[in-house]
Amino acid sequence: MNWNSKKIWKEEIISQKFIKHLKETEVSELLEKEDIQIGVISERDTIDWLEKEENQDFWNARMQHHICENIIEDDDDFYIGCDYNDFKGAYFFVPSLWKSKDTKKIIILEYYH
Repeated sequence: MNWNSKKIWKEEIISQKFIKHLKETEVSELLEKEDIQIGVISERDTIDWLEKEENQDFWNARMQHHICENIIEDDDDFYIGCDYNDFKGAYFFVPSLWKSKDTKKIIILEYYH
């Protein structure tokens, strides 16, 4: 993922359409109402894709109450305004909503730990 070019790729471009950063309630609603793909990015800067059947379990076990909502936008850049100590287990996710080339919705979770 490249925030400067706002592109997601894996050998080819998966998405060039960043929609917005998500709040915790928005993630929950999307998981309930949409057929959505989730990708998790950690320090390796690679995307680990979840099977769609795993979305709700992942939400319940790892994501819920671990969403950073303090995203600071400065010109065309974003800064994370959360601290590890604000979250039980000292980790959090920064979720963003994207559209794939075939117009399906994707949630990308940047994993901070």
